[in-house]
Amino acid sequence: MSKPTNKQELIASMQEGYTKLNDQINKMGADVAAAPFSFAADPKKCGVRWAYDRCLRDLLTHLYEWQVLMRVFVQNIREGHPKDYLPDEYRKNYHEMDKMLVERHQSTSLAEAKKLLATTHQQMIDLAKSFSDEDLFSKGVFKTTYTTTMAAYFESVTTSPYSQATKLLKTHQKNHQAQSK
Repeated sequence: MSKPTNKQELIASMQEGYTKLNDQINKMGADVAAAPFSFAADPKKCGVRWAYDRCLRDLLTHLYEWQVLMRVFVQNIREGHPKDYLPDEYRKNYHEMDKMLVERHQSTSLAEAKKLLATTHQQMIDLAKSFSDEDLFSKGVFKTTYTTTMAAYFESVTTSPYSQATKLLKTHQKNHQAQSK
């Protein structure tokens, strides 16, 4: 799908990415879904963003937590006290935040992680729907989006990481199948 240029395309892109992610998860057997990732230490395989994710649960809760940040970001804008997207203490090193977000959910089950992400994904869809095309796609509408658009923020917590996560899970499944032979 090409880069969205209006709200309808943005929402379709977000939904398509989420569907592809879930389709990939559903293709994985329970053994693959429960297996630890074997490439987390290799940034070339998984990328720095996912370096702290050791299993599917970590990946899903990581996505969930970034969407919670987005929900709070929008809420702050709407309540009239806009703050930057990233918390102050992590602005210069958000990889430390990624690590903290994953560690926060070590007692979360995979089933709960799926539910959490389903909830925030729907919240992202609902939030995106609540903006006009102009608010989503014009730069400078919101002070805290600086030189980008609100749509780009939505893409950065949905479409883009969904695509990356889907690729990561495909690699995990291939690795697991190769190790099982």
